[in-house]
Amino acid sequence: MPPLCLVGAGFNADAAHEAGYSPYGRKEPIDCGYPLLADALRLCFGMTHAPRKKSIEELFEEARERRDNSPLEKLAGQLMKADYRLAWQLVSSQERHCYGRFFERFQGSHFLTFNYDGLIEIFLLRLGRWRPHDGYGVPAEVAISPAEEAPALGESASLVLHLHGTLYLDTSELQWQRNPGEEIALLVQRDRPLYVFDPDSAAHVFAPWERGAFHLGHREPEQRIIAPVPNKAAGLRGAFVRAVYAKARDLVRACSTLVAIGYSFGAHDRCSYRPILQALGESRDRKLVIVSPDAGKLARRLRNEYPQLNVEPVEETLRSWAAASFRGMSGAQDREGQSGDQQTHAVEVHNNRSRRMRG
Repeated sequence: MPPLCLVGAGFNADAAHEAGYSPYGRKEPIDCGYPLLADALRLCFGMTHAPRKKSIEELFEEARERRDNSPLEKLAGQLMKADYRLAWQLVSSQERHCYGRFFERFQGSHFLTFNYDGLIEIFLLRLGRWRPHDGYGVPAEVAISPAEEAPALGESASLVLHLHGTLYLDTSELQWQRNPGEEIALLVQRDRPLYVFDPDSAAHVFAPWERGAFHLGHREPEQRIIAPVPNKAAGLRGAFVRAVYAKARDLVRACSTLVAIGYSFGAHDRCSYRPILQALGESRDRKLVIVSPDAGKLARRLRNEYPQLNVEPVEETLRSWAAASFRGMSGAQDREGQSGDQQTHAVEVHNNRSRRMRG
C-alpha cells in the first residue's frame, strides 16, 4: 500500500524557487510565494515581528473579535495568487523539479493537508489522478467550461482531504422549501450538506472545471476555511471538516506509513492533529515519518506524547529530500521510466489545452 501523506505549510516553501521565473516571460523572480509565518505577519498585519508574548494566531483572533476580516482576506488572496501563478508555472514546466519528482514517487497516495491552497490537487489534476467532483472526499457539484471537452467523471485515484478547509469548496447546509399549497417558502436545514466546487479567481489552473451552480448561502473563499486562531474547536465542527476527518481517520488506520511533510505539529494545532495520530496508533505499523528541517526535535516531542508510534525523523526540506531520493522511504528510488513518461504526457495534454484556450 502506498504511504499516506500529511502536508503542512512547509510543503509549499520551495514552490517559488522551483518555479524560477514569472509565467509571463519576464526574467524576474516570482514575488507571490506561498506565505510562511514571517510572510503572513507582513502580509496580513504589516509587521516584521509579532508583538512580545503574542503569536500570529492571537493576532488573527484579535482581528476576528473586532470583526476585521481583512487579514484573512489578504491571506486567502495571496494563496490564490500563488496557485494561479506558481502552481501554473510548475505544472506547465518541462524542467524537472522537486514537486514533479514527489508526485511521481508517491503515485497512488492519498493526501491529508492542513493547507488551504490547491497546489496538491492542481498537480494531481494535470496528472489525471484527481477530479473535483469527488477528490475532496465529498460529492461536489461541478461545472465544465463550454469551451472544453467534458472529461470522464471517473473516481479520483488520489484524494486531497483539507482538514482545515479549502478555499475552493463551498458548503451549504440550508435551502428554501415550499410545501404544496403554500405561497411562502421556508428556510430549512438540508438533509445532507451541499458541496460546490468554486475555483474563484484561480479557475484558470483548474481548467476545464469551473464553478458549480450558484447556491443559497454562498461564502467567499476566506469564509470557507478555519481561521489560524489559537482555538480551532468551533471550526472543526463544520460539516465539511467533520466529513473529511472521518474519511481521513479511516485512511490512516488502513495505511502502512504516514509521511508528514513540512508540518510543524504546533501547540495551537493539537486538537487538529490529535485525531490523526490517535488513528495512526490503531494502524498495523503505527509508523510516522516526519520530513522537516526540525524533524529531530519534533520526533522527540511526539515520541513522548504518542509512545505507541514509531516516529522517524528526516531533517530535510521537500527540495533537499527529493534530491536525496526520498531517503527514509523503502523503495524510494525515483522511477524515471513509466512514471516520468506519464507526467510528460499529462503536461503535454495540459499545454495543448492551454494553447487552445488562448487561441
